[in-house]
Amino acid sequence: MKEENKNIDYLELSSKYLSGNATEAEVQQLEVWVMADPSNKQEFLALRQAWLKANTKVVDNAIHINDEWEAVEQQISVSAQVVALKPKRKGLFLKIAAAVAVLVVASIWLFQITDGANEVTVFSESEVKEQALTDGSQIALNQFSTASYSVGTDGSRQVQLKGDAFFDVARDTSHPFIINTQNVNVTVLGTSFYVDSRESQDLIQVMVTSGTVAMEVGDQKVILTKGEVGTYVKSSQQLSEQINNDPNFLAWKTKRLVYENERLEKVVYDLNRTFHANVILANADLKNCPITATYQDKSLDAILRIIEKTLTLKATTNGQQTVISGTCN
Repeated sequence: MKEENKNIDYLELSSKYLSGNATEAEVQQLEVWVMADPSNKQEFLALRQAWLKANTKVVDNAIHINDEWEAVEQQISVSAQVVALKPKRKGLFLKIAAAVAVLVVASIWLFQITDGANEVTVFSESEVKEQALTDGSQIALNQFSTASYSVGTDGSRQVQLKGDAFFDVARDTSHPFIINTQNVNVTVLGTSFYVDSRESQDLIQVMVTSGTVAMEVGDQKVILTKGEVGTYVKSSQQLSEQINNDPNFLAWKTKRLVYENERLEKVVYDLNRTFHANVILANADLKNCPITATYQDKSLDAILRIIEKTLTLKATTNGQQTVISGTCN
């Protein structure tokens, strides 16, 4: 638990939340505390149960804390329906039924459904695709990414992610939303964040833009809030959290890259993430070449041509790989 949260009266905070009088900041503090430890979750549910008894005339006295938690997680419908999609307007998410996802081939929406209506897989091939769920949650898939949404018989919601995507999950402290990617689990109650789990990279990162996120790998766990990034290094199997100082982590979605005296190595990293490309430097000496530029709505090829001219370098593409060579001035 973070140092600044140790002296907070969570009994009072829980009471304010249950009565509907908690502020946005107080709700976030409570979320951090609830997700930090299973005993905190049980304590909160015990308080919630007592509150319900005090405000409800008929109560089942046989309720136990663990049973209640399971029941709460099962309140989501386990069925999903496929509905016809209409072309979306710029800046808006498509409205679709709960648990519906979309298979993208080029610019065509198709559906791939397994396990009856309880599992849907979304593929984004050559462009960014956005999708909205009827519970208010939204997802944007980067190029060549996959998200599989499933609802179990117990009503639990699971998202299996390959690649990278931005999630905007509607707040619901009673219904955690869990994303699984490689060996990492991301649990949220209501927040917006970016998950970068490209298999070609040694890092898996979760960057939070609002709310609270729990990131877990085995017995390692970090609680992330707005402006923080959780990083799991696959080679060393280490999980850590830091302040997010990367202004371009959503460039694939915003189509805007901004640099002020930035190293070429970082620019290449951003290009590979933004365009799911395979750009490499011919030699280590090129890593520190400085770049100051803003690329707005530029294609990968256009940015490479600009880099060639500004740094007097050469970008050569052979198949799926592009090599930047030369000596920067």
